[in-house]
Amino acid sequence: MESTVSNCKNCNTPLTGEYCHQCGQQDKQSIRSVFAVVGDLFGELGHWDSRFYRTLRGLFLKPGFLSSEFMKGRHASYVPPLRLYFFISLISFMVLTSQITFNDSQSKSEARQSETEISESDSNESTVRRGFELEFGDIPWLNEEQTRMLEQKLQHLKQNPQLFTQKLISMTPQMMLLMLPFWALYLKVLYLFSNRYYLEHLTVALHTHAFLLLSLMLLSTLGYITNPLIDNFGWTWLTLPSDWLGYILIGWMFTYLLLTQKSFYQQSWTLTVFKFLACVFGYFLLLSASFVLMVIIGILKA
Repeated sequence: MESTVSNCKNCNTPLTGEYCHQCGQQDKQSIRSVFAVVGDLFGELGHWDSRFYRTLRGLFLKPGFLSSEFMKGRHASYVPPLRLYFFISLISFMVLTSQITFNDSQSKSEARQSETEISESDSNESTVRRGFELEFGDIPWLNEEQTRMLEQKLQHLKQNPQLFTQKLISMTPQMMLLMLPFWALYLKVLYLFSNRYYLEHLTVALHTHAFLLLSLMLLSTLGYITNPLIDNFGWTWLTLPSDWLGYILIGWMFTYLLLTQKSFYQQSWTLTVFKFLACVFGYFLLLSASFVLMVIIGILKA
């Protein structure tokens, strides 16, 4: 009797079902009709969309829900935390960057006005320049060559502020990504006796940062859409609902973070509020340090 057992076309493992238990590949022909390929495509997109929208709904409307679900091992129904953060980070920074524009005519006008003011006060400019050079000369850890190089870069950035702004914007995603492990470590120390692993705190950090990026993108897009309508078309009636939507979104951001800590770590409201305030203070310090580091790197790489 002829054996009907077939092997996986990917790893040559004997198959016991439709899918290979070794590599997971489905046992089907790759050369098929166009209609079958199109059907598979829409099937995959539909499955991904339902999973993604379910994840977005849980992320935005249910504080701490996705982190708790991930820790319970329910992974198949939602987008993994790291993949979700990367996707939202990519989309949000693309949207935010596209909304940042430089008005060349305004910049030129301001430059001409600045030149006029400078020409009227040459003595003041010389005094400021001498003070600027003296300030950098007093830094003990910079030698003469490093001081001169730093002054040249700063002068170049002073003449080209757009270049420096674009450099900072391009570095922001990397800065946010580098902040995440340190923020998770801060949460680990803050909840030291909660018997939770570092990965659990990192999961919370990924989900909360994804939520913050998504909220900031929505907040920025709201102003980006309504401001031109108010300024160009005189639709002043949009001002009040636009402002209220912005206030509601900002309030939800703070409320969401507080409810996330309460929902995920399951501590009393007193401890939760206290640790939330500690998180606000710690995050401000971490964000400030990251921004200073980003500015220094931006100057050196300009």
